[in-house]
Amino acid sequence: MIKKLKSRIKQPRARMFLVFLLCAFLAWLLNRLSETYTHQVVFNLEFQNPPDSLIFMNPPQNTIPVSVRANGFQLLRYQLNPKRLTIDLNTLEKRNSSYFISPRIYNEQIESQMVGNVNIFEFPNDTLYMDLHPVVSRQIPVQPDTEIELAQGYMMDGPLLVEPALIEVRGPAEEIDTLLSIPTALLKLKEVTENFERTLSLQKAESLTHTNFSTDHVSVTGSVFRFSESVIDLPVTVLNLPDSFEIRTFPATVGVLCKGRIGDLKELDPADFQLAADFANPDPETGRLSLILTEQPESVYSATLLESSVEFIVKRK
Repeated sequence: MIKKLKSRIKQPRARMFLVFLLCAFLAWLLNRLSETYTHQVVFNLEFQNPPDSLIFMNPPQNTIPVSVRANGFQLLRYQLNPKRLTIDLNTLEKRNSSYFISPRIYNEQIESQMVGNVNIFEFPNDTLYMDLHPVVSRQIPVQPDTEIELAQGYMMDGPLLVEPALIEVRGPAEEIDTLLSIPTALLKLKEVTENFERTLSLQKAESLTHTNFSTDHVSVTGSVFRFSESVIDLPVTVLNLPDSFEIRTFPATVGVLCKGRIGDLKELDPADFQLAADFANPDPETGRLSLILTEQPESVYSATLLESSVEFIVKRK
């Protein structure tokens, strides 16, 4: 019984002693934090108002150490939550091809952002260099990447339409000076029998790290029609024949397989075509004259010669 009583008496005293020590420590800590110290603090940097004509090729320096004089509370706050300082890039200077901000300029900006009783004890003395390059702008054509298989008996009615066909590209000259075209994502269609329209994303090369496109997608449209076929016989015209000679070709007429709309094929006239053979350039192996279709109406989408060359007999007049 006596031992239990003594234990109960000692426990409250121990707790009171611990409370006393804690209060003493807090008082000591508050007293120390109230005092003024000189200490180096690392601030985060944020750059504002970059010129539209320049672009960062590499991120700028994002921290800076500054020796400040402040009380312990303020220093502790900076350690736990580093202050963000803004640097105005309107103050950029240039020497040759290098861009920089001098210590005097950015130290003034830093000092203006100090609050309370925080004073700069020692300013940084390093020049802030910026890896900035001039921005150029160009109009680059879009190149659609397509694998389009038409159903049998169908043809494309003209080339694919791309909207926009040109896009504005902005970036450093070293990235875009050799850029000739911008490809789209692959459009793959099979057994196409009707007009189509698709939205395709643009493919940006990994080398274009600092380049921006005015848009990231384009519209690709194609028109399709069902075609018919018709064969039309054309006389062979021989070019570069000396006036003192006469020539006869075998055959005298050659068929041309034309593909197009039924209505257009019905209106075809041999006079709308020109089928020629060059007397001055016979085939060195066979001696035959090669045929070339030099004229054809725009309404014909495809014209294929059924003979590629002709034999001939020539005689003096």
